[in-house]
Amino acid sequence: MKITFFIRHLVYITFAVLFSCKDKIKTLPETSLTFKKNTYVFDTIKRRQYVTAIFNLTNTGNQPLQIQDVKTSCGCIALYWSKDLIKQNNKGIIEVRYDAKRSGHFTKTITVFYNGKDSPKKLFIKGQVMLPHFSKNIP
Repeated sequence: MKITFFIRHLVYITFAVLFSCKDKIKTLPETSLTFKKNTYVFDTIKRRQYVTAIFNLTNTGNQPLQIQDVKTSCGCIALYWSKDLIKQNNKGIIEVRYDAKRSGHFTKTITVFYNGKDSPKKLFIKGQVMLPHFSKNIP
């Protein structure tokens, strides 16, 4: 009986805390962003080379822009992006570093989540990684 009483009160307290915190979570008003370009095409890349693409963006909305998260389509990409709020008409960047481990053509997707009605937006990097050259010096 004491356990039932304890569980019932624990449930009430949990709901009270959840509902009281709900009003304190602030969400930013919706805004919009524009990328200078959404696809970056690399020249031919040597295998096992790191290459970097920088995507320039502008807050084209009337409210501050916050990039909430950026996801990639593979583990071969490292990311950096503007973490601070970007004011109206100000600029930010998303830097994409690609590790060319595999030979051949590639297309990778970067998905950008932000406080906008058309979120998420997709960016792409494309290129060709050279096959390794083997020397055939046969005596």
